[in-house]
Amino acid sequence: MFRSTWLTIDVGNSNIKIGLFSGDHLQKTTNEHSVKEVLGTIADWQAETPITRVGLCSVVPQQSDLLLAGINQLSGAPVFCVNSNVNIPLRIDYTPAETLGPDRLAAASYASCKKSGSHIIIDAGTAITIDAVSENGIFLGGIIMPGPTLTNRALVKYTAKLPRVPLTLPSGAVGRSTVEALQHGLVHGMTDAVTSALVRIRETLTSTPTITITGGWHRLLADKIPEAQIDPHLVLHGIKLLLHLNPEAA
Repeated sequence: MFRSTWLTIDVGNSNIKIGLFSGDHLQKTTNEHSVKEVLGTIADWQAETPITRVGLCSVVPQQSDLLLAGINQLSGAPVFCVNSNVNIPLRIDYTPAETLGPDRLAAASYASCKKSGSHIIIDAGTAITIDAVSENGIFLGGIIMPGPTLTNRALVKYTAKLPRVPLTLPSGAVGRSTVEALQHGLVHGMTDAVTSALVRIRETLTSTPTITITGGWHRLLADKIPEAQIDPHLVLHGIKLLLHLNPEAA
């Protein structure tokens, strides 16, 4: 049995990521699509290794409420919810601070603690966020834009003939069919937007930033930003860090 086992939960718009930490080591991770599936996984993990503390980061309040109720039934472990009012390793220059997404806060906290200097953090999921942290630990703000899946859904809903397409990267510079044209716009459009944003953000920083990419589209962006570090579990690590920095909070 692990002496100190902490569960971390990142509730996103498309899925729910969960991780089990023993000390600083991430023992297990999985992605689920529903609260029911998450609670089933937690029950299995709890049966193997009693969970002593839970960290929750959520951008979907309705799912948070269901998770909290379910976790309370499964385990007596206290639950810590990430928000802008907790003890964090950053100063926040964002107005109002309480509107800053907890996933962005957790990711930026872990990235800045892992390595000194300035940082740019890219979380490429349903929505794509690009956040900047100065070399003296100030969260400067960021950019939020829709990811390819969300943009494709909007085009299907608000146009008469544009279809939903496989979100794969097409070859060439232009699409030779409507499907390929959409793929260029959705997939290349996302990478072009991110790389252009990086140019602008770098100009505002006083030192060369460390770039970290996470989220479901991280592999695609990694090919376009070869200097970037990849951490698919960045938010889970950030939740674990904030649990450590808030030992008495529940």
